[in-house]
Amino acid sequence: MFRTQPMTANEVLQRLLEGNKRYVVGGLRHAQRNLTPERRKQVAGGQSPLAVIIGCSDSRVPPEVIFDQGLGDVYVIRLAGNLVDNLALGSVEYAAQRLGAPLALVLGHGRCSAVTLAVEVVEKGAPAPGYLGSLVEAIWPAMARAKS
Repeated sequence: MFRTQPMTANEVLQRLLEGNKRYVVGGLRHAQRNLTPERRKQVAGGQSPLAVIIGCSDSRVPPEVIFDQGLGDVYVIRLAGNLVDNLALGSVEYAAQRLGAPLALVLGHGRCSAVTLAVEVVEKGAPAPGYLGSLVEAIWPAMARAKS
C-alpha cells in the first residue's frame, strides 16, 4: 500500500529491521502480501518507496527479501562489489528528492565474490578479462585502504 502518512527515517529503519528479523527466522509475511495482482496495479501508477537501498548485485542478498518488503516498498540500487558511481548517486538522489524516500541505507555483506575476484587479480598480478578489469579497478582503492 502507498504510504498515506510520511514516515521518518527512524520509523522506516525500524520497519526494515523488523522485516529482517522475520527473514532470519523464516517468517516472511509482508513481501508475500505485497506481490499480489492488486499491488502490481497499484504501483503501476506510481511509486512511493520507504527507503533507497544501495547494495551489491550478489544474488544471495536481495534487499526486498532480506527486509521482507514487496513491490514498491524499497528503491534498490545494486552493483557488484557495492560500488557507487555517479549513476548510482544520481539514482539515490532521484529516490530521495523525486520519490520522497526518507531513508538511504547501504547494505553490506560478507564473502562478496566481486571483492574475492579483485583480491585474486591483484595478488596474481594478472589482468582481469573483459569488463571485469573495470570492476577490479573500482574495488582496488577500498582494498588498499583496508590493508593499510
